[in-house]
Amino acid sequence: MCEEHDVNTIAAEIMEYLHRRPTASDSLDGITHWWLVQQTLMRNIQVVEQALEKLAGEGMVSKSINSNSEAVYRLGPNYISEQE
Repeated sequence: MCEEHDVNTIAAEIMEYLHRRPTASDSLDGITHWWLVQQTLMRNIQVVEQALEKLAGEGMVSKSINSNSEAVYRLGPNYISEQE
């Protein structure tokens, strides 16, 4: 039996997807592979962006803007290698 919290979390993700795309329909496999993966990716993108902004604020990574107006990140001036 599945944990109720897990079931509720997935149910909320399905409803969030359907809220954005009210005409969507798919099979169990399609929902699992496309809808839920997409929801997870969107959430992870936001978390990764916040982590990068935190690291940029600490000087651990540097942020620049490329010719496509996208942020690009690289090792920053405050990074100290554990090997040093």
